[in-house]
Amino acid sequence: MDNVMVAFLFGGLSALSLPLGAALGLWLRPGLRFTAAVMAFGAGALLCALAIEIVVPSLEHFPDQPITGFVWLASGALFGCLLFIGLDQLLSRMGGYLRKASTIAAKLKRSKKQHYRKMLEHLSVVDLMLALPPEQIRRVLTDIEKRVFQAGEIISHEADPIDALYLVESGQVMVYQNGKEGSADSNGTLLGAGEAFGETALMQSGRSIRRAVAVADTVLWEVHKDDFEEIAEASPELSQRLRLLAAEPHRHLAAAEISTQQTEHWLQAAKRNIDAAVSNPTETEVIQAANAQRRGGSNVALAIWLGIALDGIPESLIIGSTMEGATVSLALIGGLFLANVPESMSSAVVMKGQGGKTWSIMLMWTALMVMTAVGAAVGHMFIAEAPRELQALLEGMAAGAMLAMVAQTMLPEAYAHGGWLTGLMTVCGFLAAIFMGTLDQEKRELSHTLGDHPVAIIEIHRRLPTG
Repeated sequence: MDNVMVAFLFGGLSALSLPLGAALGLWLRPGLRFTAAVMAFGAGALLCALAIEIVVPSLEHFPDQPITGFVWLASGALFGCLLFIGLDQLLSRMGGYLRKASTIAAKLKRSKKQHYRKMLEHLSVVDLMLALPPEQIRRVLTDIEKRVFQAGEIISHEADPIDALYLVESGQVMVYQNGKEGSADSNGTLLGAGEAFGETALMQSGRSIRRAVAVADTVLWEVHKDDFEEIAEASPELSQRLRLLAAEPHRHLAAAEISTQQTEHWLQAAKRNIDAAVSNPTETEVIQAANAQRRGGSNVALAIWLGIALDGIPESLIIGSTMEGATVSLALIGGLFLANVPESMSSAVVMKGQGGKTWSIMLMWTALMVMTAVGAAVGHMFIAEAPRELQALLEGMAAGAMLAMVAQTMLPEAYAHGGWLTGLMTVCGFLAAIFMGTLDQEKRELSHTLGDHPVAIIEIHRRLPTG
């Protein structure tokens, strides 16, 4: 049989687990912990296959120049990693992040972090917030609540005075500090986006704002008094600042009245402490985010499919490029097969939860299996017989892309739901791939002992010099 066709078959065999895993996911609907355990097992197997069957053989192309071999391999790995990250980011912006729970969670965390950074910029112009130690700011951010008011709607009034700090995200608010709206002694102040009011409400004696009305459709962010008092109790510096401000007449402090240097210093220090405030999204948040994007239609579906293909293309090229004659490493095929099962299982469940049709989900994974088979054939045609420098470069690219995929999607998802079990299952998967490699090596040694076997005789004659 032609070696290209053999590569095609081996590629299809390694990716057969994609539709099988998707079918298992749709049929069994496994729990998150079970899926995480299988995901970690597959990641361990894939890491072993990458190290033993790709990296080591690639370096063996340069037995007399190991440093040169490393340079070519490392260059390819870094380029493949960056290429994968760039394409993954591009597809994520198109909706491709919806292909896996881990990529959805990563997208939500990035969005939440951007939101917190934006909130910090608003908080940095409030004198009261500048008294808050930057390392404590995350406690404020997690308690901020979004409030939406229509034009003309009353935010607070005399019978129910303000008991929170409000930051204006968008719209306009008219604040009356002394008398009622329209009275002779009223003192109205119009506030817009980026401004704040109600800061004295966070102090014991502060409630000088008697009335606040939304002039236009307005979005506010609320820091409630009760939440803020808990933080003040743990911060002597903030408590002292509260007492000083409470002793002063109330005044709205505009951004221009605060030292720019002071604001920038506090803002940079606070931004360094917001990572702890960005918690992992809950399963409910992941589902809500997925459902919110269902209106994306065919563009989102295409991005999801391209994202899945991005995860699978590098492995297909590796299968063909590492073939020796008509044989391929059992450890590599087994490692890829094991890694594909949890990946497709998890993604299929997510897609189904988004309202995807069973037949379309199965078609996606079957198409990817065919693509992997074609990629293996292409890899054998153009990489296996290429100059050793090009082989090391291309194999490094594939390895770098696959390592980035494992690090970005498989292991984070496994640990998020599997916890301590992730380490154990990753080691078990690694050992399983090692065992397959041991069987592969034993098979090769056995073939060398069969000197009178027809296949061995043919191989010996083929390698003898002619003439």
